[in-house]
Amino acid sequence: MHRQIAATGEDLNFALTLRRYQAYGEDAANYFDGKDFRKVFAASDKHFLLSLREANGGVILGVQPPTRSQAVWQAAGHVARKILGLDFPLAAFYQFAKSDSILRELTQKFRGFRPTLSTTPFESIVTSITAQQINLQFAFTVRSRLVRRYGEKLIVNGQTYFAFPQPKKLARAKVSSLRQLQFTGKKSEYTIGLARAIRDGQLDLETLSQQPEENIAEKLMALHGIGRWTVDWFLARCLGRGHAFPAGDLGVRKAVQHFYFNGEPKPEAELREFAKRWGEFANLATHYLLTGLALGM
Repeated sequence: MHRQIAATGEDLNFALTLRRYQAYGEDAANYFDGKDFRKVFAASDKHFLLSLREANGGVILGVQPPTRSQAVWQAAGHVARKILGLDFPLAAFYQFAKSDSILRELTQKFRGFRPTLSTTPFESIVTSITAQQINLQFAFTVRSRLVRRYGEKLIVNGQTYFAFPQPKKLARAKVSSLRQLQFTGKKSEYTIGLARAIRDGQLDLETLSQQPEENIAEKLMALHGIGRWTVDWFLARCLGRGHAFPAGDLGVRKAVQHFYFNGEPKPEAELREFAKRWGEFANLATHYLLTGLALGM
């Protein structure tokens, strides 16, 4: 069963938006081959496969196994909106970007690009933990091993797909088991500790996600292994907060320095202050700068 959920064009560049899912190697929880995107999601106590494809000037959402359940389709629609970044105020950002020569050029070149968002807070934070202080290619490799080892399997048309692991499953994992996947000892501890905090009721990420940014930062940074860098990316790539600006990220620093400071290194505090000029569009500005740097502008 399929439904059209969005139009493509200047408001949504499908391929550019999903580029990150194949730019660094396999992502075992988010399959994208350049045309079709697929992800396992949970709804009504079952697992389903969501698919997204561009066709006839729009994005077609599919769900397998076929179902008429409105609850399942509602959940699929929520996942799709996150994956495609459909709730970002792109038109308002483009209007804002006209007053900034760098952003104006980037928004003209990458029209319709929308940052993708993690579909669950747990996946977002574990994704950040795996990416701490290593290159993204290896982070994707290690994370895919985790997904294949601990994620629920779903077979559709003879193909095996994997859901991102649930906290309750990873809470039972051993550090030695994650070490076998080439997690470091500390990242193994951080991941398992996060999962156990959720399992034991010490942390409710869904409730926390609705709170002000300072509350989110305080709660998350109290956990072992989670610092400002992870919090900033959680705000940016899970919650889609407009003011989010991961100033401590090496890639973000390089992008801002490249476009605004002729590559001259700047301290994190100065870049945070600089980003205030973008206000509620800092998150979108960051992603356009990163895309521009990655694609050779």
